[in-house]
Amino acid sequence: MSNNETDNQRYHLGQWLVRDVLIIAGLLALWHYCNLWYVGATGIVAGLAALLTAVLGFISAYVSCYIVHEWGHYAGARLAGAVIPIGTPRGIALGLFNPYDHSVRQFQSMSWGGVVGYTLTAIICVSLYQPTLAYQALAVGGIAFVMQSWSVDLPIILRIQRGAPVLPTASDGASAAVIGRRTLQSWSVLTVGVVIWALA
Repeated sequence: MSNNETDNQRYHLGQWLVRDVLIIAGLLALWHYCNLWYVGATGIVAGLAALLTAVLGFISAYVSCYIVHEWGHYAGARLAGAVIPIGTPRGIALGLFNPYDHSVRQFQSMSWGGVVGYTLTAIICVSLYQPTLAYQALAVGGIAFVMQSWSVDLPIILRIQRGAPVLPTASDGASAAVIGRRTLQSWSVLTVGVVIWALA
């Protein structure tokens, strides 16, 4: 790779990073100010403020987990020596794995990097827990992302670890139908848990 290409890659990587930091900061700022509105509101307005605070808390945690998960993929791939082509930040995800350029070891490192990224982000969301609606929503959003993603990612990673071929295993395990089914299953368990906790 030439110096110009390397500089171009760094420039685009910087654009991705700035964009993602701004997304997370913007969501957290909206969540924070909505919570302030909720705390000071009364009557019907308090109900609307509560709903928005809960939704924004969940979305803030969920999107933060997703973004850090993508950067975890990138970091894991780079740690394993994979050369990752970076385009302009026009999409939501970094394009990473090319079976013709990258090894199974690099795929696994990329995969585990994503898992570590979103798990640590969810742990931060849960560690901020306070017995208030805003922080409860933040914790639930982080837990929801982890439950959904573990149920999708870990079976793929472990099957490949045991010798399954990368492309068909990843394609089958990450198909829309599988993701939809496992999301429904994991979120159903989470919903039951939240209801039991709320009634206890």
